[in-house]
Amino acid sequence: MATRMGLLGVDPAVAASEAQEITPALQNATSSAAWSTFNWIVLMSLFYQQPGLAYPEYPPVLPIPGYVWLGAPNESANSVRQPLQSAYMGDTFPALCQFWRIIYEVTLRYYHDQPNPRGRLSDHVRLGFAEYKYRELIAWAETLPSSMMRSEQSPHHVLTFHIWFHCAILDILRPFTATARSAPTSLPFKTFSCKNSSPDTAYKASVNQLKRLIIVYRKNYTAPSYTMLWHTALIRVANAILTDAKDPEWHFYLSFWIQCYENLRRSYHFAEAIGRSLLSMTLQRRDLSVDEARHMMQQFEENRLNSSSEDIRATFMAELNLSMMDPEEATVESLANKFEDIALFREFTSREDSVADGTVDLDETYAWGITMKVASRPGARVLCAMTQSCISY
Repeated sequence: MATRMGLLGVDPAVAASEAQEITPALQNATSSAAWSTFNWIVLMSLFYQQPGLAYPEYPPVLPIPGYVWLGAPNESANSVRQPLQSAYMGDTFPALCQFWRIIYEVTLRYYHDQPNPRGRLSDHVRLGFAEYKYRELIAWAETLPSSMMRSEQSPHHVLTFHIWFHCAILDILRPFTATARSAPTSLPFKTFSCKNSSPDTAYKASVNQLKRLIIVYRKNYTAPSYTMLWHTALIRVANAILTDAKDPEWHFYLSFWIQCYENLRRSYHFAEAIGRSLLSMTLQRRDLSVDEARHMMQQFEENRLNSSSEDIRATFMAELNLSMMDPEEATVESLANKFEDIALFREFTSREDSVADGTVDLDETYAWGITMKVASRPGARVLCAMTQSCISY
């Protein structure tokens, strides 16, 4: 609809000509509609990778809201602009428009142009492009007005901007980290003077920034209890911590994530599935006991909504490295529905380890019972096969 109305996705030459016909009275409303739509589409394509999402061919050519043309009506949309501060969000919305315009090209290169069948993003996107966009973001951030700097007095929308900024950096650099490439060493950046500069170093720096941001945001503001705009940081911090075997803070952050989604569940049903999916990921990657995981799940699901988590549709990504290769298996709803399968398999393998140590006897009845429990779960063929193979010790 936005393309049909000429708000975005229209050849710049055509759009600029049509923009000249917009009356001054409608210009601010029209540009606000254009840039709001564009920003939301780019956000959804970067952070959620929703299937079937339409990517606009061109960004809007109308001036970013908060700016006006100084030239005559027949001049192009690229004329000199004069800033006009919004009474509600100050400089935040214009900054977000500039930010998503930078990120727009990333979404096209990373997700819209992906080959079929899928492979690692680092196989079809060059590190040079990621480094260029990273540098572009850093250089642009240096030009932001003082009102966009983070401080104890910052309004919540400024913190949201900083959260999105570092989340975007993680998504740009993640495919080139050693973990994502299954490589023993980091790739070096080529345009930074520091010898140790690399995607891994920059990635960890933004992870550390996000760790602090989500704590401060949750502690100092009321918005985290009723808006989902910040939760993309929770998923990205979770992925970073759970793939870093040396991170000693994983248990603290696991409790923190669950508490955050427990609060958000009151307003957003699918937050329940996200919490469940993060517990599934933690069971797979960390030394979290099944008993503790189930206890956390029980506490999390107290006073739950009526329907089961398995009925919740949440097709956006939870396991971000897996999403590069197998997006269907990496979704929130897929991982949420596998919690019990993973827990049962962990129970069995833990007991089998005890048998190998000579501390517990494992009879065939118990082993077969576990196998049948796993097999009864939806989509449990792989886990069932793994469990049956373990019985032949």
